[in-house]
Amino acid sequence: MRNKFLTYFQTFVEKYPAAQYFVAVSGGHDSMLLLELCRSTSLPITVLHVNYLLRGEESKGDQAFVEDYCQRHAIPFHVHRIELKEQLTSGGNLQQLARKERYAFFETHLNQVPNSYLMAAQHQDDQLETFWLQLFRGSGLSGLQGMLEKNGRILRPLLPFSSLELKQLSKEMNLIWREDSSNQSTKYLRNLFRLNLIPALEQEIPTLRDSIQRVQGIFQSTLEENKAEIEAITESIRINKIITSDELVHITDFKLVEVLKNLSIPAVFAKKIRILLQGETGKQLSWKSNEGPFQYIVKERDSLRFLPENPQAAITPTFHAQLITERPSDFDKNALFLDQSKVVGELYVRPWTKGDRMQPIGLSGSKLISDILKDDHVPTSEKQERFVLCDDEKIICCIGHRIDRRSIASEQSKLIIRVEIQQ
Repeated sequence: MRNKFLTYFQTFVEKYPAAQYFVAVSGGHDSMLLLELCRSTSLPITVLHVNYLLRGEESKGDQAFVEDYCQRHAIPFHVHRIELKEQLTSGGNLQQLARKERYAFFETHLNQVPNSYLMAAQHQDDQLETFWLQLFRGSGLSGLQGMLEKNGRILRPLLPFSSLELKQLSKEMNLIWREDSSNQSTKYLRNLFRLNLIPALEQEIPTLRDSIQRVQGIFQSTLEENKAEIEAITESIRINKIITSDELVHITDFKLVEVLKNLSIPAVFAKKIRILLQGETGKQLSWKSNEGPFQYIVKERDSLRFLPENPQAAITPTFHAQLITERPSDFDKNALFLDQSKVVGELYVRPWTKGDRMQPIGLSGSKLISDILKDDHVPTSEKQERFVLCDDEKIICCIGHRIDRRSIASEQSKLIIRVEIQQ
């Protein structure tokens, strides 16, 4: 089996040549086997180890074990030590935090060597566990398809092989490794699937493993066929921050889920978005996330707008007023010149409200602020960000849009108030 496997491994590496291969090594069985295979085939390798300092002496022992192997075989070794418990005090998922730290560490080293790959030791059993975990979490096809043998600059050469096959190979190679006691704890969801649920299912349905692998293959090919379209839709929303009703109608559910995932929007919103599209103008969806460009989706007349902040949390503009005796010859677009005798009481800024009217310059009558914003094609999601400058009697201007004619200074005005709007 050893010779057959080494032939396969050599063929795999020839598909992905590189000047340097970084190998993620925890000290456990799978990563030590991968490291031994890399060394046996004389690849240019560097070992990366992450110590989360979660298991006391056991964590120290893992690091020492991997470091000793590297010293004996003259392999460059880098370790990332991180107090993960400190990050968990403010909340968070241990597995997610560990993964984030791990891959940030890997990416740092990959970026230092352009022609390089990271070797990771996931195998067929990990692939099946991932399928069930993603199904449990309601993932889209990209989650259910499982891991790819090449994903960007990450290579996973052990994916075709079961844990049983790899253990048999390890015995032939007289391999030694460290056992992680936390792998036996079912408080972690992955371990619950690995130790209890998957074995029970496979005992009842012996063909289940093959069936899942076929399904994952179908999902992979489906995603590959639609990859360009999904990326195009994602980029369009990212840039334009909008998707029209007509566009959304022609996007299938599975594509929509993938688009939302690319934008770090919860996949469960795929159904909610279609419901929102049938709702009243101004309705919105919101979620909390530290990642992704958007936090809100707002229904407009014939589209949905994606926003980073609550559209109702606009910053109120300020203004500076001073008395002058004559109008200037040149006007500043950010300044108003009002006849002091026509201003009643104090000037102030407030959000416009339904029913607000003003008498814009150029019109003989009055006009609703809502109609002014509509005429200026202000998106529904942005209308609440608009403000009006008022005195105690009337609206002086709709800031950024129209000026009321009743208070504007003329050549006959004796005292003029210059009002500079600061947005």
